[in-house]
Amino acid sequence: ARLSARLSGMDTRIIRSDERAAWDKMVAAHPHGGVEQSFEWGELQTRIPGRPAFYALGIFEGTILVGGMLVIRQEMGGGKSWLWCPRGPLLAEGRGWNELLAAVTVLAKKSGDVFLRIEPGVPVEEAFVVEGKATENRYFPEHTLVLDLTLSEEDLLAQMTQKGRYNIKQAEKQGVTVSEVGAEGAEDFYKLLADTAERDAFSVHKAHFYEDFLESLAGKLYLAQQDGEVVAGMLVTNFGETATYYFGASSIAQRDSKAPYLLQWTAIRDARRAGLKMYDFLGVAPEGDERHAWSGVTQFKTRFGGKRVSYHSSQVFVFRPFWWTLYRLAKLFRL
Repeated sequence: ARLSARLSGMDTRIIRSDERAAWDKMVAAHPHGGVEQSFEWGELQTRIPGRPAFYALGIFEGTILVGGMLVIRQEMGGGKSWLWCPRGPLLAEGRGWNELLAAVTVLAKKSGDVFLRIEPGVPVEEAFVVEGKATENRYFPEHTLVLDLTLSEEDLLAQMTQKGRYNIKQAEKQGVTVSEVGAEGAEDFYKLLADTAERDAFSVHKAHFYEDFLESLAGKLYLAQQDGEVVAGMLVTNFGETATYYFGASSIAQRDSKAPYLLQWTAIRDARRAGLKMYDFLGVAPEGDERHAWSGVTQFKTRFGGKRVSYHSSQVFVFRPFWWTLYRLAKLFRL
């Protein structure tokens, strides 16, 4: 359905399912596009309880799709909901936000959505024309670490810390082997992930989500074994020119095996050999913040070298001020 009138020669409408290939092609070609704005990502999110729908709002110049924004509906209790835009919007050379905001406002009014939260994938060094209410809440990290896969394997190793290279060699020396497996390895991975989550105090999805992740996003599951036992695993996605490390797990009993280092190096080499240009570690602590909850995993990731990237802050656009105030109060007092 068309949700807005033409503004500045542009038109905005919801992308149909039979247009998904054109949508994903636009996202992959966009300088800030990523898997989180893909049609498949939207479909995957609707398999999570409390996320009943998604919409891909396309910006058109004539018949040409030039940008857009994928939003996911999130239930918030009381029969209300809000809209989440992960790593978006994807504007057409800085244009199209007014059209998108008009379209999503119409959508929100029809469905009773209280607010829209965008989590931009635009580095802070680049201009970003969208201005809403700044918020610290976000699902995706504001800071990440990216490897340049156009470098040779020798140069990728050279930019690692000495400890990173040493731990890869230690894993190989201790007989750790890494294999890319299909969905048949999902059960072993989930067992490790559940143990890791309990140990490090973070939450996980139900087991079927990770199987859906593999299937929907053409994900890659790597498992590391030592003496015939699975000791570590990780899930990676390839989209456009970027491989993204999404989920990782390891056995505390075999921590000395250094298996996670060989896992990462295997995935990095595979992505490079597949012709991808970047490897995204998906989240690190702010530089210099040693007390951050992610300081430990950041130390692990930064041993692979790479470049830190920081994105523009998350922003909120409120459609129903009364319900927005109640939502904020509930969050404040954890009601």
